[in-house]
Amino acid sequence: MTRFIFASPEACIGCRTCELACALEHGAPGGKLQPRLTVLRLNTLSVPVMCHQCENAPCVAVCPSGALSMGKERVEADAGKCIGCQRCAVVCPFGAITIEIKAGELPAMVKCSLCAGRERGPACVEACPTAALSLMTEQQLVALRQKRQADTVSW
Repeated sequence: MTRFIFASPEACIGCRTCELACALEHGAPGGKLQPRLTVLRLNTLSVPVMCHQCENAPCVAVCPSGALSMGKERVEADAGKCIGCQRCAVVCPFGAITIEIKAGELPAMVKCSLCAGRERGPACVEACPTAALSLMTEQQLVALRQKRQADTVSW
């Protein structure tokens, strides 16, 4: 199973610190800040929306160039293979993929990579002041589901 970032709407205060940390981690020096997640702020709650690293990822299935592939821990993106067709952005059920198109340049796919290669893990998780974000594995997800089910039954 892939790993993914779990966002707790109960703990999120909508400060967008995660967005900034992501943009700073992935931005080119002197370039445009492009976060790979977006904080949605509604009347009663806020929560970051990002790639869920789906096991049966529809974005991988529709990519005609092989720019998206299923890795061991996440959906891998190779922007160098991206042709800018935007199929992945259309089929993503979370709206977590964008295609950046600049004049005179090839299209660039932008999606969460779980900060691959970063020793301390995803920058957004590390920066969140309320610990609303956490990196989850299959075992942690199963444990969380069982706890919530038990809490619901005993309620």
